[in-house]
Amino acid sequence: MNVMRLRRGQIFSAIVLLYLFVRLMPDTTSERWAAGLLGVLVIGGLAAAPLIRGNLRLGLLLGGLYACSAGYWLLFGQDTTLLMILQGFLISYTALLMVEPASALLAIGIFLTTFVLRIGHEEASWESLLRQDLFMYAGMYALLRTFRINRTKRLEEQRHTEELRIVHAELAETHASLQRAHEELERATMQSLRYAVLEERGRIARDIHDSIGHRLTSVIVQLQALPYVLKSDPAESEQIVRTVLDVARSCLQEVRVVVHNMEADGSGAGLISLRSLVQQTASTPGVPQIELDMEERAGHEEWPPGVAAALYRCLQEALTNTIRHANARKVEIRVKQNASEVLLNYRDDGVLTPGEPIREGFGLGGIRKRCQGAGGSCEIAARKPHGIAIDITLPLTDSKKEAEYEQG
Repeated sequence: MNVMRLRRGQIFSAIVLLYLFVRLMPDTTSERWAAGLLGVLVIGGLAAAPLIRGNLRLGLLLGGLYACSAGYWLLFGQDTTLLMILQGFLISYTALLMVEPASALLAIGIFLTTFVLRIGHEEASWESLLRQDLFMYAGMYALLRTFRINRTKRLEEQRHTEELRIVHAELAETHASLQRAHEELERATMQSLRYAVLEERGRIARDIHDSIGHRLTSVIVQLQALPYVLKSDPAESEQIVRTVLDVARSCLQEVRVVVHNMEADGSGAGLISLRSLVQQTASTPGVPQIELDMEERAGHEEWPPGVAAALYRCLQEALTNTIRHANARKVEIRVKQNASEVLLNYRDDGVLTPGEPIREGFGLGGIRKRCQGAGGSCEIAARKPHGIAIDITLPLTDSKKEAEYEQG
């Protein structure tokens, strides 16, 4: 749009100047050639002016065009109409294209030069020239300069709007990427929880195979031999029966132990994953000593996946914060559960002291947001004499009701 307006202005200026030179064409041949050459220079120079960058180059071009116009007027002594119109065009282009203060200086220079030349060449009164020309050219310059300022302001606003649109699009794309990354992280968390459960099931399967499987194999072998022993040695068959009963009782005891261990892990993926996270972190060289106290009681229901994932990520962020910033030597973690909620108490002996402001960055801020997102609460404070205390409470009641509703 701006390019089309500029081209229309150039075409209009060229038509007006061409008409002016034809209308004021002199009678003699030499003056006609001079007027034609001046017309070509002025029209071509003004057409090229918007394409020139830099005040110095643009000022030299407009100043040169004015010098040619003034020289033509001095040499051929024509009517001052042509000079005054060309001066108006040059002052207009100066106001529209050049930047302050060069624009005002060049416009004043053109006006004063014409003023002095007319006083000396025409012997005109300076008071009458001022009354005729000063207010007209000053008003024209001020009007066109205001137009340029408004146009520049409008272009700047358009540029800023476009930049804001681009930044908004980039932010939207970044937000979408972060959302996708968050969803992938949540899926990875659930997968890690499922992997921890599968690992625990594999351990239980190995325990059953190594202990109970071997004894049951012994029972099968002895029972297979029992019919033959009954025929040949009844006393030996009684011993075999007693041995089989002892082995069966020991197998039953082993099954009870395995079931008890499974009930102790009644929170399912939750407790298993937290224990696995602590063990993995504690095995890393250079980390503080980590003590994990889990209240494991039979009869605890399994944690909902959202609660297990939130508690896992909160503990992971807390351990990362301690390792990176706290310079602690010991970490204490306690996990408790009742009928309606699960609680995690986290303590370290880091450098944080009571009264010192806690700056919640992505780590601690992420813990608080995860707790709020799961419908729970999070309290973060400094502990005496030094270190941090994080108390997390996540509800289980709503999740259980939702699960019962889905099953119903």
